[in-house]
Amino acid sequence: MKLVSSLMIVLTIPLFSAGVCAQDLAKAKQEGRIVFYTSWGPTDADYVVKAFEKKYPPLKVETARSSSERTLTRLLSEHRTNTFLGDIVAISGIQSGILKEKGSLDRYQSSESVNFPADWRDPDGFAMGLHQTIYVIGYNTKLVSADVAPKSYEDLLQPRWKGQLGWDMEEYYLFGALIKARGKDKGMNFWRRLAEQQINFRKGYTLISELVSAGEFPVAVSLYQHRVDEYAEKGAPLRWVAPDPLVGGDPNKISLLKNAPRPNAAKVFIDFMLSADGQKLLQDKGRSPGRIGMGPKNPRLKGAKTFTMHMSSEEYEQRGKEFDRMFKIH
Repeated sequence: MKLVSSLMIVLTIPLFSAGVCAQDLAKAKQEGRIVFYTSWGPTDADYVVKAFEKKYPPLKVETARSSSERTLTRLLSEHRTNTFLGDIVAISGIQSGILKEKGSLDRYQSSESVNFPADWRDPDGFAMGLHQTIYVIGYNTKLVSADVAPKSYEDLLQPRWKGQLGWDMEEYYLFGALIKARGKDKGMNFWRRLAEQQINFRKGYTLISELVSAGEFPVAVSLYQHRVDEYAEKGAPLRWVAPDPLVGGDPNKISLLKNAPRPNAAKVFIDFMLSADGQKLLQDKGRSPGRIGMGPKNPRLKGAKTFTMHMSSEEYEQRGKEFDRMFKIH
């Protein structure tokens, strides 16, 4: 009798869940559209949005795309003025944490969250990790041969690379991650020595990728692995090497925004992005999805051990000040 009762319960769960999903989808379609704030590149965002709209007509997604920093500033400004325009945000883990601290996010625990590592899930239900950015050393193949290209961060200290390196002028996360991975004394000593290499700083990883491809400087201290792969597939003379440690960024997180005008449609979109279909879209674009069992697209990363650090907003701010002082940015 107990076995029969247990079986009855198990069989009724998916039926109940399916009913709820259908009801939520009907409400979402009544809301009609979604305003999605994201730091993804335009090609990545368009690829995901088109797939979602095809699966859930007549829902439409309006994308507000900018850098993580600008998206954070915009959302905090809207929150202060009680101007609630957006429904969802997908942004770096650090900026997501700041939005949570400022009360700009709302709780939503998707049923798909059980398919992700525990440390990718906000314990209070305000955010869920989608994918991770992998930091690699990038180089121009027309200017640098594979045997000469830096194979490690220490190789960047060679005299030949003085004045020849490009880097993002606000890369506080990698800066902090290497200090954490190597220990404060060794980590800070490495960065002090790198600061003597007269690095060419620019703003934005996409721009750095373009400049290395164009030969503005032959090597980048770090680039996003998925962006290098994207450029290489298009024929750009850009390649990457995986340094040790291989650092993965604080996972990009998706959240329901506080007082979202279209919460039901927003939840459907979040569920979609956490589903196997949504995660496959991110994998297609070269990103490393968080869903357990999927892994990155590039076979060179299969089984690679990645060092990930979850950085608080206070630590991020402190590392930023140290970075600026060390490299004399401001």
